Amino acid sequence: MTTRVEIVNDFLAINVKPGKTIQDIVEASGSALPFGCRDGECGTCIVLVESGMEFLNDKNEKEETVLKTVGETSAKARLACQMKIIEPNGLVRLKY
Repeated sequence: MTTRVEIVNDFLAINVKPGKTIQDIVEASGSALPFGCRDGECGTCIVLVESGMEFLNDKNEKEETVLKTVGETSAKARLACQMKIIEPNGLVRLKY
């Protein structure tokens, strides 16, 4: 069972098993989505979740702090390095 992850900017669609991080997916797919620290501290990898938030883990405290620090107020904003697929049989659409 997988969840389909679409990275809109790159016209990519990848079927992913739960437990994988978005960072793992991006690095394996050749997407141009940028990463900086890869630890949820810099905000370089901010994406908007256009759909499928229910198939992702909840925001952690570190992620909330960074989004607030960089002034990102959209409820759809996430740090790609902190997101993980947690549910199968879904569709997650990301835009950076």
